[in-house]
Amino acid sequence: MAPAPPADGTAEVWWAHRQDAAERYLALLDETERRRWAAYRRDADRERFLVGCVLAKAALAGYAGLRPADVRFDRTCRQCGEPHGKPAFAGYGLGHSVAHSGDLVAVAVAGDPVGVDVEQVDGRSHPLGGDGDPESLGRLVLSAAEQDALAQVPSSGRARAFLTAWTRKEAVTKATGDGLRAAFSEVVVAVDAGPPRLAAWPYPRDPGEVTLLDLDAAPGYVAALAVLGRCAAVAPRDGSALLAELP
Repeated sequence: MAPAPPADGTAEVWWAHRQDAAERYLALLDETERRRWAAYRRDADRERFLVGCVLAKAALAGYAGLRPADVRFDRTCRQCGEPHGKPAFAGYGLGHSVAHSGDLVAVAVAGDPVGVDVEQVDGRSHPLGGDGDPESLGRLVLSAAEQDALAQVPSSGRARAFLTAWTRKEAVTKATGDGLRAAFSEVVVAVDAGPPRLAAWPYPRDPGEVTLLDLDAAPGYVAALAVLGRCAAVAPRDGSALLAELP
């Protein structure tokens, strides 16, 4: 029996790992997705993309009563019309978002527009900003208030605080569909250890209507979820097990 779609006011997040990638999943990619997969130069990047794409299809197929092979995404960019926009699964009233970092992959599903982001904190292959200084990177993507808040964090926790703010911003802009095209310094979120919240953004809608939540990711990672609407609960799901069930 297909699982019921997330109820109103809830979201589900499917968690998997890049090591779940298997060659047989390539058959589930369409032509555009296969080209993107082949364009990655590193095996780890190809694995992350493959797991994220196939996990999204498997999860949405379950809610919609389809086969994963029958799930097709519209990736048309709203700006230029090229197929690199936020993937949309039309006709079923479900929003979804994909994120991956390090060995972790997440797919969020909700009845409203949703965005998810995850970032590796410990053991990153590349330091923040290239030089490991979160404050210098923060001057590019944080508002003045966020930079002040980051400066108050002890140096030992500054990288985690910056990445926490980054995942919150990224989740919000992925929910809107703007992603990295948005001016991150204008998407103002809480940087301190208090509850996550969206304080301001460059859109007419009241930022208070956006639900912003931190997620319990794997140790060494931070993650955030944004829903353009009310979201009172988030249910974690085993994406690795779902992938293992695919033929």
